[in-house]
Amino acid sequence: MILRIATTPFAIRSVLAMALVASAGVLLTGPASFAQTSTQASTQAPGKTWTSPGADADLKAALDKAAAGSPEALTALADGGRADAQAYAGLLFVFGRGKIAPDPPRGCAYAVKAAEQRPDAMHLRGRCLQYGLAGGAPDPEGAKAAYGRAIQMGYTPSKCALGQMLMVEPASVDRGVALCKAAAQAGDSDAQLALGSAYLTGATVARDPAEARKWYELAAKQNPLMAARKLGQMYASGEGGKRDSKKALELWGAAEQAGDQLACILIADQLFSDVTGGRKPGPGTYAFKGGVPTADLEVVELWYQAAFDRDPRPEVKARAEYALKLLKSFKTANVSTKKPKKK
Repeated sequence: MILRIATTPFAIRSVLAMALVASAGVLLTGPASFAQTSTQASTQAPGKTWTSPGADADLKAALDKAAAGSPEALTALADGGRADAQAYAGLLFVFGRGKIAPDPPRGCAYAVKAAEQRPDAMHLRGRCLQYGLAGGAPDPEGAKAAYGRAIQMGYTPSKCALGQMLMVEPASVDRGVALCKAAAQAGDSDAQLALGSAYLTGATVARDPAEARKWYELAAKQNPLMAARKLGQMYASGEGGKRDSKKALELWGAAEQAGDQLACILIADQLFSDVTGGRKPGPGTYAFKGGVPTADLEVVELWYQAAFDRDPRPEVKARAEYALKLLKSFKTANVSTKKPKKK
């Protein structure tokens, strides 16, 4: 029998849709989530960690309407001068949400209005400058200044945002790593993920898979959507520590439940390997002790079907399609696929 991390893929289980995520490939770290805020400006002393106060009834109602696709109440509050509403309007339009399409220049304009009162808005202003989201050319130095100001205002995520910029500069790598580690040790999952990626790839720091795994472990606990798939691959291969296919499956299951469409093929391939004694889908002869385990094969089929339906990569779709045909032959007792004879 095979390990069932979850009997069926997340989409088939018809659960709630995943939360807002930044567009893939645009930012190294995702945007702040729609946490609670208030009309109060940040008055914390430099060096202290800023925490977002609670929202009042007007802002809560406006955020609920925005989440449903109607931002008018939120923009009315923002246009009326409320810094908390401006900060959230900035996030809403920079990244988009549901029925509301991204409008980065509009979102960046709101971030500028709130930046001196709210460090999260100052951080978003840094993103706008770093990537030219306001419509102009990227301004790296302006972005560094904005992140530095947000750090002074107590915004932890800005430490690694600035740190990642410094890590690509040979003379500033150590300072950049120190900033990211400070944020990661404070519990920032984006910083933990950034460190894991840096140590795994070795692009900006010396490659260290064991160090990478340590940071991915921490990130996956808070942000499985971004970290669990990569950590699972490390467990599956034994990179950076012990090899553990069961743990890999658990992590890929968590990633898939969080909305990671690319995890399905990894789960399917591992389950196929488990049920066939370490084999990968391909030509050859397959033997099953006690007969073909039909129930197990049906679980593997569900995961390959999910990979075929949801993974955008053409090579994955082709592999999943081949595996589905192979599994169908197993279920009809044709468990031997012969390699073609050489002529």
